[in-house]
Amino acid sequence: MKSIWFKRFIKELPQISSQLRVKRIKLGFYRIYFKHFYIHEVFEEMPEMGFMIDNYDPRLESQSYYEEYEDNAELTRKIKNYIEGYRDSIKTIKTRIYMLRNNKEFYERSQNAYKQMVVK
Repeated sequence: MKSIWFKRFIKELPQISSQLRVKRIKLGFYRIYFKHFYIHEVFEEMPEMGFMIDNYDPRLESQSYYEEYEDNAELTRKIKNYIEGYRDSIKTIKTRIYMLRNNKEFYERSQNAYKQMVVK
C-alpha cells in the first residue's frame, strides 16, 4: 500500500527534472533513473521523515526464519537499518542531479559505475 508521502514524492519528481523516470522493482521498491543513470531507490511505504531502526531483533540473524515467515521488503529495510523518508529522498535526488549536471568528475564516475552495475 503506497503512502501519501510516496504519492507526493512521485508527483514532485517531474518538477525536479523532466528526465527523471521511475521503474517499479519487486517487493514495493522503486528505482529512480536520471537520463541513463541509476540515482536512487525508494520504498512505497515511506514516512515523511526517515529514522533508524533501534530495536534488536534476534530473528534477524536466522536467515531460514526470514526466508520462511517474513516479508523480504521488511528484511531489506532492517538490514539497511534505516527507513528513508520523503524529505530524505527528495534531498538526495536534488543533490545527485545537481552533481550530475555541474560536476564533470562526478558525472564520469557515475557513468563508469553504471556501466559496471548489473541491473536485474
